[in-house]
Amino acid sequence: MPTDIWYGADCETRIGRRADAETAPTTWQAIDFMSLTVTPQQEWRERAKLGNPAARQNALDPIKPRKGFFRETAELTIDADSRFLPLWLRAGMGAPATVTASALYAHTWASGGKAQTYFDLAVKVGEDDIRVYEGLTLAQISASLTGENTQDFDINLSLRGLRRTRLSDWPAGTVTGAPAEAPMLRCLFEVDDVAADHFLSGQWSYDRQLQEGIYLSATPTVSDLTPNGGQHTGSATFRAIGAAFDVMEEEDTPFEAAFAYAGVVAGHKIRVEHPQALLAPSPLPVQGVGQIERSLNWSPYQTSSSPAFRIVVTNNIASYA
Repeated sequence: MPTDIWYGADCETRIGRRADAETAPTTWQAIDFMSLTVTPQQEWRERAKLGNPAARQNALDPIKPRKGFFRETAELTIDADSRFLPLWLRAGMGAPATVTASALYAHTWASGGKAQTYFDLAVKVGEDDIRVYEGLTLAQISASLTGENTQDFDINLSLRGLRRTRLSDWPAGTVTGAPAEAPMLRCLFEVDDVAADHFLSGQWSYDRQLQEGIYLSATPTVSDLTPNGGQHTGSATFRAIGAAFDVMEEEDTPFEAAFAYAGVVAGHKIRVEHPQALLAPSPLPVQGVGQIERSLNWSPYQTSSSPAFRIVVTNNIASYA
């Protein structure tokens, strides 16, 4: 029986980008996270053949099932960190557009891309137990914010993958060490580049819907995951809201909604943008004599010049090619 006891603090992780769904990584990046749950799914399918009583002990118990199709999903929570977040975005969404920004670099990822992008996640959980989850890609990215957060903002990633394997040693390839941390210090909600007062909490989400490639073959796994649409949401809660948002909602006024994170490291930023959005009607809850809180919900959409969602990370890393 095994004697190894696993501790989360002993966990080591690396990610390696794939050129395509079938080509294994040759370079790896050491990386960290807050929490990770990988869920493999493979059902057993009953095939109740009749007519041969010699194959059964009785007439009622099931016979041996057959292995069904394999799928895997992962739920990942990472730090909102200007040096670590781009590594996950590059692996799960592809290369960003990068420009120099005041001696720093602004890296932009946008929704709507068609390209398939895959990476492998290698997780060491015991002395010599390394799980490699192959062909992962981003299915959803989201975050929730509250006024009490400072230097501990989280970002949630949902992943989907193609295959898995288990090794007794790390996969072959060169390894780059993890970068120094650069967490976020605070977050503001901005409307048309102007910070809104009395911001209490917020939420944003980009659901990158994926179409499974399932073909007749001898391998019961998903062959590829192709982007096939996207859904976007945003919301924010305030105390003491004036009439400006009511007018915007009543007149269907488009606006840019953005959550602007400022980093502990000078000049480092994470900016989540819905370049154009429309407000939904919002409730006005009056609960006793206390101050009123109102929630805004908006629907992001694309135009001929802008996607529905952008995330811009500014740091001191020149390229994520």
